[in-house]
Parts: sequence; structure tokens; C-alpha cells
Amino acid sequence: MTFSLEAKKHTLRLLHHNVAIVSSGTGENATGATVTWFTQSSFEPPLVTMAVKADSRLYAAIHQNKNLVISLVKKDDKALAGAFFKPSGWDGDQFGGFPARAHNLGGAILESSPAWLACEVSKIVEEGDHHVVIARVVDTGINNVEDEAMCLSETGWHYGG
Repeated sequence: MTFSLEAKKHTLRLLHHNVAIVSSGTGENATGATVTWFTQSSFEPPLVTMAVKADSRLYAAIHQNKNLVISLVKKDDKALAGAFFKPSGWDGDQFGGFPARAHNLGGAILESSPAWLACEVSKIVEEGDHHVVIARVVDTGINNVEDEAMCLSETGWHYGG
């Protein structure tokens, strides 16, 4: 049996992932970054599971604060998704240069997001270069019911493989 690195890369890139800005922390300690490896993993209790780069500021904030906010990125809003490739934080009433409001758990709800989830971390599996965060949804909201969420496969960008 031969393991083809190209086949692995191609196949993993066929998996569909939404694009979101995940944030955690408050005040000067808040940070947010673009995350594409996440999914709903349970109805009851409502859980989401995501992979976050282990050596990132976002992972450190999530690990310390034990909570996070997921702001889905609106379809075709590559400016927002791209802006958070580098971690960002608060500047007045903007988060990473975009209008936002703080959630009482910490993290930011981006105003241009179609919808958002606030979560408390249930478990972190520390394995690999991205650690797996399992979080319980404790609050949610809709900013615009007509907006669709961005899917990584529609952007022309690749992360994974």
C-alpha cells in the first residue's frame, strides 16, 4: 500500500468548511482569527467542534478564557475573512477594523456576520498542530436572516491537506 501525499491533500481539500471569525477574551486581551475547520457536533447538548492552530494567539485565548464567539462570514465577504488571517483585537467599537459589539462572555460579534454563536469550552483535545476545541453553544443571534455564510471551497483559498 502506498500513501500518496497529493491524493491526501486533494481529498482533504474537497471537504466543505464554512468560514468564520472566532474570537475570545475581553479588552486588550481579546483576539480573533479566521477559522475554517469547524462543524456542529451534537444536537443535545448543542456542541460545535473546531480545530485551532496550537501555537496561535487565538488558541491561547480560548484555552485561558474557556469561551469563544463564532461570527460566520457572509458569502463573498473576502475582505472580512482575509483581514483576520492575522490575529486582531478591539479598537474602540471596531474589532479588527470592523464594526462589532462585545459579548458578555468575551469575544466579538461582528455586525456584518449573518449569524453568530457564543460558546463555553467543554473540552480541548491537544493533539497535532491544531488542537480540537469542543464547545457548548450558550447564546446565538441572527444579524441578517437573508445573508448566506461563506464556504471555503467557494473562495479559491486552500487551508488544509
